[in-house]
Amino acid sequence: MAMNSARRALNRFGLGARVGEQSRLSDPRGWLRAQLGGRAPALAAPAVATPQAIGDALRGLRMQGQLSEEERRQARRRIGEISAAEIGTALAARVTSDQPFLERLVAFWSNHLCVSTGGKAQVVPLAGSYEREAIRPHVLGRFTDMVLASAKHPAMLVYLDNFQSIGPGSQGARLGRGRGGGTPRGLNENYARELLELHTLGVDGGYTQGDVQELARILTGWGLEGFGGPGVRPQQMAAGGRRGGRARTPTGRSASSSSRSCTSPAARPCWVRSTARRASQKASAPSGRSANTRPPCASWRASS
Repeated sequence: MAMNSARRALNRFGLGARVGEQSRLSDPRGWLRAQLGGRAPALAAPAVATPQAIGDALRGLRMQGQLSEEERRQARRRIGEISAAEIGTALAARVTSDQPFLERLVAFWSNHLCVSTGGKAQVVPLAGSYEREAIRPHVLGRFTDMVLASAKHPAMLVYLDNFQSIGPGSQGARLGRGRGGGTPRGLNENYARELLELHTLGVDGGYTQGDVQELARILTGWGLEGFGGPGVRPQQMAAGGRRGGRARTPTGRSASSSSRSCTSPAARPCWVRSTARRASQKASAPSGRSANTRPPCASWRASS
């Protein structure tokens, strides 16, 4: 049986109909457009998830060996409280929002640029702030801004180890070699590969292993300052002009050139087509049918 337009808007673009909502929705298209014309779906941090509280939780994780058993239990409890509060706040926003289309978009982009708490305890107290700070403010904005906010957020820096990546020939690499005793840290390709393969170009985007390595060199030096805040560490940056994802970047160790290299793959046509197809299938195309990607591709290019 065909789905009427009100039900389609509520279920495929929103998060499902509330009691009586379908019968009240006389203009489904207008309802969706009004949400896109509003403000980004900001969300306040829970009371227990202040920057200070998150920093204290990360400090407890990093100092496990110096704490008593009771202090370690308290540190784990604080992390659990932060995580539970973040989850509850996000779920409440989805259930009660008058902009369910935007909440659907938040979930879509959070999944696309995802971090996982399963493998690294340090990500657990950061994951909620990641969605609030890197995804939500940019849902109605430019995708390149969202990618950059994601790349620089402590949750992503920790999740894919980019905060530990040290450029070959950098001051940090030379100091590491000089200390001896153990294998010094070097270039880490995890985030660069994820950025090209999943976040932007896709597995068939035409990049090579050499592109991954060059992009990883460009993105060295993005680290954490103190206990959780992002910061630039010039001593870890690889110097020199580099080519990443077929895009030439300026010579020199510059945070701005790293930012441009991080966002340039998102302008490639293959990225626009693949993401438009995925979004269209999620939102409107019934299972087994091909989504029409021409309108979203045209809109994307016009607004970029």
